Amino acid sequence: MQNLKKKFYEFFFSGPKISDLEQEAKESRLSFYSSTIYLTIHRLIRYAIIGILFIIFALVGFSGGYALGIIHQQDVPTVKELSQQINHSKSSSSFYYADGEKIATVNPDTKVIKASSSQITPLVKKAVTATEDENFYEHRGVLPKSIVRAVLSELTGVGVQTGGSTLTQQLVKMQFLTSQTTWRRKITEMLYAKKIEKHFSKNEILTAYLNAAPYGKNNSGQNIVGINTAAQGIFGKSIKDLNLAQVAFLAGLPQSPSYYTPYDSKGYVQKDLKLAFRRKDIVLFRMYRNGDITKEQYKAAMNYDLKKDFLKQKEAPEVKKKNSYLYNLVANKGVELIAESLIKNDGLQVESVKKDTNRYNQYLTTANTLLQQKGYQIHTTIKKSLYTTMNSVVKDANLGEDKESTDYDTATNKWVRTTEHVQNGSIMLDNKTGAILAFSGGINFEDSQINHAFNTYRSPGSSIKPYLVYGPAIENKIISSQTAIADFPTKFGKYIPTDYNSTVQNKFINAQSALAHSYNLPAVNLYNTLKNKNVDLKSPMNNLGLSLTKKEYHDLGIALGGTSDGFSVAQNASAFSNFYNDGNRSESYYIDEIKDPSGRVIYKHKTKTHKVFSSGTSYIMQHMLHQVVKDGGTASSLSNSVNFDTNNLIGKTGTSNDYRDIWFNGSTPGVTITSWLGYDNFYGHTYNLGSDANSTNLDLWAKMANALYEEDPDIFKLNSTTSQPASVHRNTVLKSTGTLPGSVMFDNEQINLSGATTTALSLAAAPQASAEFAIGGSTEDYKLFYDHYQGEDNKYGHTLLYTGKTISTTNDISSLFIENTENSSEANEKKKSVTRQEQDDSNSEQTVKSNEQEARTSQQGGSNSSPTTQTTTNIQTR
Repeated sequence: MQNLKKKFYEFFFSGPKISDLEQEAKESRLSFYSSTIYLTIHRLIRYAIIGILFIIFALVGFSGGYALGIIHQQDVPTVKELSQQINHSKSSSSFYYADGEKIATVNPDTKVIKASSSQITPLVKKAVTATEDENFYEHRGVLPKSIVRAVLSELTGVGVQTGGSTLTQQLVKMQFLTSQTTWRRKITEMLYAKKIEKHFSKNEILTAYLNAAPYGKNNSGQNIVGINTAAQGIFGKSIKDLNLAQVAFLAGLPQSPSYYTPYDSKGYVQKDLKLAFRRKDIVLFRMYRNGDITKEQYKAAMNYDLKKDFLKQKEAPEVKKKNSYLYNLVANKGVELIAESLIKNDGLQVESVKKDTNRYNQYLTTANTLLQQKGYQIHTTIKKSLYTTMNSVVKDANLGEDKESTDYDTATNKWVRTTEHVQNGSIMLDNKTGAILAFSGGINFEDSQINHAFNTYRSPGSSIKPYLVYGPAIENKIISSQTAIADFPTKFGKYIPTDYNSTVQNKFINAQSALAHSYNLPAVNLYNTLKNKNVDLKSPMNNLGLSLTKKEYHDLGIALGGTSDGFSVAQNASAFSNFYNDGNRSESYYIDEIKDPSGRVIYKHKTKTHKVFSSGTSYIMQHMLHQVVKDGGTASSLSNSVNFDTNNLIGKTGTSNDYRDIWFNGSTPGVTITSWLGYDNFYGHTYNLGSDANSTNLDLWAKMANALYEEDPDIFKLNSTTSQPASVHRNTVLKSTGTLPGSVMFDNEQINLSGATTTALSLAAAPQASAEFAIGGSTEDYKLFYDHYQGEDNKYGHTLLYTGKTISTTNDISSLFIENTENSSEANEKKKSVTRQEQDDSNSEQTVKSNEQEARTSQQGGSNSSPTTQTTTNIQTR
């Protein structure tokens, strides 16, 4: 040891000294220079070696710590889970309803015929071990030299024929992990392999491997998994009847089945099989080298004409597709959640990986393969009885007129005859948990595969008002349920909004009535006030799961549903559910749990709740939204058409411009049911619904609610009541002003405000009497009110009809409003000529695009399937 230390010391610190060089410089300049160069190089080499050794030790320490960290964090399966997983031959996953009944099995992309241990011959075992892992019977799951070889291959980029994994590690990768090449996966793979070797025999491991390995395609073009499947699908034989050449050929396939498979995707023998036969020859050579076969056997098998043994092409049996709105919904979300699980298992951040589109797509592809091949179980929140009931009602309903047309399909370069039906998207969800219990994706899946409950985004119309306007106004103590809001002819820049059907009420209307009747002018006036007071509207909308742009918030038309992209039915239902959940929105979901083939839970939904409004605001909004379904409200017909007590029913209608979209959100204390009607508008069509579409949708909603209530009345929780929070004030105020009685000064005149009273709900004390008591309203509007209040017979409260355009540069708009009476011939003539189409120079309007163009393009006519453009601030909303 002392000699070793001495040698190390001499190597690193011996050599000529500077004093020696000074002496040499006096004697010979040449000797001085050569010695200086030698000394410099010598010391650089020593310092480089010291640096390299330091880096190596640091890397070893870091790698060891990293590996130990992964091992410490890794949740290793139990022996029972290991057994289930390694013996699980590849099969398709299954989807389940909430009660555990199976929805469907995933359409398989592989054929599997499992082999028992007794069916696997010694010849097959020798061929596989000689090729894939010649030390299989000696190692304990991990082979050090193979790891070194794999590391060198990884660092140099030079491939090796056998790779760095033992056969046990390959089994782990096939049955537990993914093909993603990361050191974390490699360490996990080794950890699993060691445990498998500890608890299972070599024969069990080899059998499991041969049943899990991929073997390319069979003579029907099907993907095949397992040695037994390969024997029958390629040679038409059982394993025991295979000869040496056939065994060698099959043993070589798993290394790269896509390259070595003898058949193409249609089941025909491929013309070029050189790579496959070369791989077969390698297997035979290794068997001969290992002494598994004699020289004579080796030569005979090398010269054997294997091509004549391949089965002839045969059509694959037709597989009945199980696709439906529910099947596709669960499959797509399942792939997404499995991909996220894979990302987390690799120690990566999901959001970070999603930013890298290519990398994320690789995970999605892997997840899709796992879903098709490895027997995952996906459990949903969908209740079969409710789902069946809802879709049965939709299927039997007459929702409106079919639209027929002849259109040019750019995908086929042909003219096609198309028929568009009125489509429906509906959702039923649990208010407390956000669990989606049932949905309708459309009237007929064969007719349109677009899921209208989740994947279409349409103008919400007036259904946005409770979220964006009235809720925030209550929350910020700007209004009570009885606050007066102006509904008079008004111009905001060039924007002239009106109520439904181009009318104006020409009076002050309390907030509760304005919401119940879905008047537009009060909503715009109130939204304008919220903007001017810099009320934070983005936070509650984001917490509702509804994202709007800065420009959308800027435009007053957003108060009436003038969005750029629109909302989905699922989004609208989830947002509305907050009012019966104490102002909280629980994120909607329909996947409850996912289990891997071993039965381990890899995903379990956790309820995510967002606080939107206070308990007080929620309570007040319940009372205001209840008026929508009472006499005079836009959904008053429900009080006569539903078969259950409506005392706790709340709702909100929504109609976008020209009856393009029809909505109804309805909630009981237990559930929210949302229904939407509209056309898909393929090929750039702009079909609108009939003027009776709102009644049609309410009738459909009532039929769905009745049938669902009959199926499961308890989930409606009709007997549940909400206690009044301490923050809510019940104030007695004047019906006419929404304030306390009192004396005010207007236009230099003392006016005593008194008269009939009502109860106002608010988060603040009742406002004192004030001359300008309302939200919005000009001096002329107040004068009209006070003159009428003091007995003058004027046009206060007389409905007016607007005869101009929504966007107008006219300064004096009074001439564009005329009294709207049934006997007025002038009004009737003006109605016929009213133009409500938005102008291109609109500086406050938004158009809503139905964002299903991509889905349409894939099935309904290529690029001609343009999105529908919808004007959403044309004041046709209710």
